[in-house]
Amino acid sequence: MDFISRLHRKHWGAVAIGFMAALLSVSAWAVTGAAFTTTNPASLGGPDPDGHCKNGNEAVNCNIYDGKQYVWLNGGPLSASVGDGTYFFAVLVPGGQPTPNDATTVPDPVLSPLTPKNLSDDFDAYTDRTFTVIGGVITAYAGTHDFSNNKIRLMPYSDTTNPGGVYILAICSIVGYPADASKCKYDAFKIQTTTTEELPPGLPLTVTKSANGAYDDTFTWGITKDVDKTTIKQIGGTATFNYTVKVTHDGGTISGVKVTGTITVTNPNVDDLSNTVPVDIDGVTDQLSDGTVCSVTNGGPQSLTTFKTDFAYSCDLGALPPGDLDNVVTVSWPDQILDNATELDADSADFSFKNISFAENSIDNCVAVTDTFGGSLGNVCSTDPSPKTFNYSHGFPVPQFGCDNGHTNTATFTTTTTGTTGSAQQTVTVCGPAKTGALTIGFWKGPNGQSLITNYCQNGALGTYLRGLGAGSGPFSNAPSTCSTLATYVSSILTGASATNMNNMLKAQMLGTALDVWFSGPGWTSAAVGKIKAPSSFLSHNNLGTFNMDTTAVCPMVDNLSTGSATCQGNKPSTNAVTAGAVPASPMSMQAILDHASTTPSPFNGSTSSSVWYGGNRTLEEVLKNIFDQFNNQLAFGSF
Repeated sequence: MDFISRLHRKHWGAVAIGFMAALLSVSAWAVTGAAFTTTNPASLGGPDPDGHCKNGNEAVNCNIYDGKQYVWLNGGPLSASVGDGTYFFAVLVPGGQPTPNDATTVPDPVLSPLTPKNLSDDFDAYTDRTFTVIGGVITAYAGTHDFSNNKIRLMPYSDTTNPGGVYILAICSIVGYPADASKCKYDAFKIQTTTTEELPPGLPLTVTKSANGAYDDTFTWGITKDVDKTTIKQIGGTATFNYTVKVTHDGGTISGVKVTGTITVTNPNVDDLSNTVPVDIDGVTDQLSDGTVCSVTNGGPQSLTTFKTDFAYSCDLGALPPGDLDNVVTVSWPDQILDNATELDADSADFSFKNISFAENSIDNCVAVTDTFGGSLGNVCSTDPSPKTFNYSHGFPVPQFGCDNGHTNTATFTTTTTGTTGSAQQTVTVCGPAKTGALTIGFWKGPNGQSLITNYCQNGALGTYLRGLGAGSGPFSNAPSTCSTLATYVSSILTGASATNMNNMLKAQMLGTALDVWFSGPGWTSAAVGKIKAPSSFLSHNNLGTFNMDTTAVCPMVDNLSTGSATCQGNKPSTNAVTAGAVPASPMSMQAILDHASTTPSPFNGSTSSSVWYGGNRTLEEVLKNIFDQFNNQLAFGSF
């Protein structure tokens, strides 16, 4: 019987199985009906061109095909279709019907097939060839083969070893896998091949590409802020602080190094109408010369149906390459017969892009620098020196007494790309003199001061206090006890104060301070004596003897002797009385200063009739006089 005749009777499997059913009492796992192959042409709603069935019914049951790729599995005519159920299929070499099941592993389809007559398991597992039939129609399939128009493409499967190009399709129930070969259905079909000499060659594909290198360079910034002083002690006016802002940057951090671009594969194969003929490819790969494998979007096996097909790709690098870097793309394709009756031999094409250049994407390479009081200081970029310095001054009004609440000044940078910020700040304080409530020598020689001495000397206690300064050997050791006489004594010393006699001026200011200390001490009441106001009407009972004076801030400066820590009226410097040698320490309480000034033999070296301090050193005498003068005029700075 010739092959075509045998193909016309290819439902022998159904007959054979029917006969076996009579003999073996077929179980529920047996496949009923028959197995069929056919084409899936576009005229019937399929994806393939028409005309590839060379014998048989192209719609239902084809026998001979002109290409392996055009063989599809269908449910067959309803009258002869397999029954409802779930099945798997396999393509076999004639005589391979006993082995429809897969080998235990999937071998290399060329080098070591484990089941030579099972041509399907060389490529995939039976689970990728499992389908469901309901009412003669394939209703469900979830494997890797093409599924279209309720048909499943049999490819991939290996070439038959049958010299006539004959294959066997096996359909077996999935229930109870592995299947009993005797309970499967089989269908024979033939691939009518044409030798390569009979077909003109197809045109090879070509490939080109672009390659764009890029990387991110991210800069990190820092900022510091300094001020020449954190506290200014000053009498009146405006206190000026000098600020220094420094902005730093690093050399940048490299990241995100990559190569991107577009790969273009050109398919020059066309039909008689100049329409592009599809060419199957194994895939598109891309690699850098340092071994980096690039990712090609949708670059796997597929059919190229247009003249040019573009593929995006990306290569990620850990760092910038130390030298030249090349990029090679390769497209490969299998041996195939094209729809324009040409045969395209298996081959590949590549393209090299040489010496890729890398563009820098600078991130945060510049910052804008602002300041609370300095305003906009300017911009700094990574090309500027590090650090870059900004200097500016800012003034704050000086309070009449005491310190203000402080002024916090913040310098801030803001990066131009990500808006990252950094800041540094300084807090400064401005202090005026202490509000002590002390009284001047003008008050004590005036009527109110004289009345206090006359009426509130407490039966000579004031005289005892004055004589006690210097342990009875001080400048007031001759102070009387009688109140009225004591008032005259005070008036005489104060009136005798003269700028031409520094000892007399020192003694007068010192006496004014002693009176301030004594009359501000504890024990006073607010009761007046007759019509004479009490001391509390003029002096708070804040015990001025305990007031700690900053003796490094004595106004005004004397003979440029030693610059002090404060600024006097008219923005003039003060004297550091400690460095000058006028007093031993800072701060000192006013009582301690009085005791020091009264100490014999030093600094007081005189007598009640001829007062001399510091052995007649006028400069030191003037510094000590200024301490008492500053205190008496409420211009002394406390130890804050």
